[in-house]
Amino acid sequence: MPWSRKWVVAGLGVLLALLMRGGAARPLFSAADEPLFIPANAEAHVDMPHSGALRTTGQAWGDFDNDGDLDLYLTDPAAPNRLYENLGDGTFRLSPLSEQVALPNQRSTGAIFADYDNDGWPDLYVLARGRNALLHNDGGRAFYDVTLLAGVGDEADGQSATWGDFDNDGDLDLYVVNWSCSPDCGRPQSGDRDRLYRNNGDGTFDDVTHWLGSKTTGAGFAATFFDYDNDGDLDLYVVNDEFIAPTGNVLWRNDGAGCGGWCFSDVSAETGADVRLMGMGLAVGDYDNDGDLDLYFTNAGPMVLLQNLTAQGEPRFVNVAPQAGVEHAEGIGWGAVFVDCDNDGWLDLYVAESDVKGDGLPANPLYHNNGDGTFTMLPPTDAGASDAGRSTGVAYADYNGDGWTDLVVGNFGRGYTLYRNTRHAPHHWLRVRLVGGGPVNRDAVGAKVLLTTPDGVRQTRVVHAGSSLGAGHELALTFGLGVHTTADVRIIWPDGTEQTLANVRGDRAYTIAYPLTWRERLALTWALWRVRLALGAAGALLTLGGVGMVLWRWRRRGHVEQVP
Repeated sequence: MPWSRKWVVAGLGVLLALLMRGGAARPLFSAADEPLFIPANAEAHVDMPHSGALRTTGQAWGDFDNDGDLDLYLTDPAAPNRLYENLGDGTFRLSPLSEQVALPNQRSTGAIFADYDNDGWPDLYVLARGRNALLHNDGGRAFYDVTLLAGVGDEADGQSATWGDFDNDGDLDLYVVNWSCSPDCGRPQSGDRDRLYRNNGDGTFDDVTHWLGSKTTGAGFAATFFDYDNDGDLDLYVVNDEFIAPTGNVLWRNDGAGCGGWCFSDVSAETGADVRLMGMGLAVGDYDNDGDLDLYFTNAGPMVLLQNLTAQGEPRFVNVAPQAGVEHAEGIGWGAVFVDCDNDGWLDLYVAESDVKGDGLPANPLYHNNGDGTFTMLPPTDAGASDAGRSTGVAYADYNGDGWTDLVVGNFGRGYTLYRNTRHAPHHWLRVRLVGGGPVNRDAVGAKVLLTTPDGVRQTRVVHAGSSLGAGHELALTFGLGVHTTADVRIIWPDGTEQTLANVRGDRAYTIAYPLTWRERLALTWALWRVRLALGAAGALLTLGGVGMVLWRWRRRGHVEQVP
């Protein structure tokens, strides 16, 4: 395996490593000898079947062992779940800890990693028809079921979950989306009540669902915490299936402390977000690069693209799916993701679809963003990520660290397909992994990164945990730079702290820690100088001014070089 460079970002008492790899030139995004994605199960050694039970799949990415690459957790409602450990060379193995998180009797439907206790190790929340499970990660050595202790069991029909620090107190809160467990529960067909859990910061949660009012009993499939109005706090959007319960999609605006606890206002109608359809999955992203987050949700019929007009001075949404060319409705839409598949700086869109019988459909649609508010559906031979007929879930991550986003797609009754991005465009990229500290949650959920390329195009990405359907994506943010090799980066942390980095080199991955106070910086500088003295002249250090981090790099075999 060729040597790779690593940058280490030092925070107080913490050394955080990230991988740097150069990107190679490829042909422009167009028909090519190979498709954009190719199935990689065989080469990656990922072989996870699916029983077909409940027609649900759960797929979650997270670095559970903190070795710098992304591991993969896959679920089955009628068989043990599996945890695949990433070996760092493009392949996986079944983790020795897989049995600890198998949950063979749970009837699992979805999963998501998140560091709920800020100890630096991603924990795992698994949804189920029945009791959900919170599995605490003990330093990458073991997982322990702390569901009862934490108070987040929620015995219903869990479909998805989203984590976010809605009260900005430095730890992650949890929203659980429930559909309907009829007829298993012996109740008439109706929606199950969703749950909002507030993190107490001591390993326990309080059920504060009542703060949201009466609209939590829709038959929910997906949800996300996101700041729709760019006011600095996390709002909440839930996608509901109106066929099961008479509640449309709901948008709650975060209005801060008060109201006997915390104030959430239902602004669904006034913002145009209260679409009433058989809502399924949800994608979140700034597809038009105007600085606010847009929403795409799937349906058993025409899909919906809600363009956010906040950047134009109107905090509301309008459905532009027909004009944008993403209304495709040949089957039932399930999971969906915005990802920049070709690193041209514009978010593309992938949708997982199935039909009632699970066959007879064309390939899952992959829409290429044209950069003018419209999309073009790629032919299946060009897209490659087909999985026609039985797809329900999809989650994204750059699992092999090459700067190009890959996918895992869940297919009920068939199994999971891992798709590797073939990098067939001559485009550059830049990855940012944020690590919170102090008043900011460790996963930095809610942080915003604005990247501007030399041509003036500005991309906005936000760290969020939970969307699509039963899925957990990677937390790192990948930006396509197109033909550019540098970019300016501005980071807005959840507490309002800002950092700016100019002329950041592309084709590299960066881990950036929350800025230190001057006292912490002084203590850290002294500690690192002691390390330098121990290393000798080879241990040259570079301090990034105003960032509050110290960086160095070394070759894989330990030779330390000065950063140019």
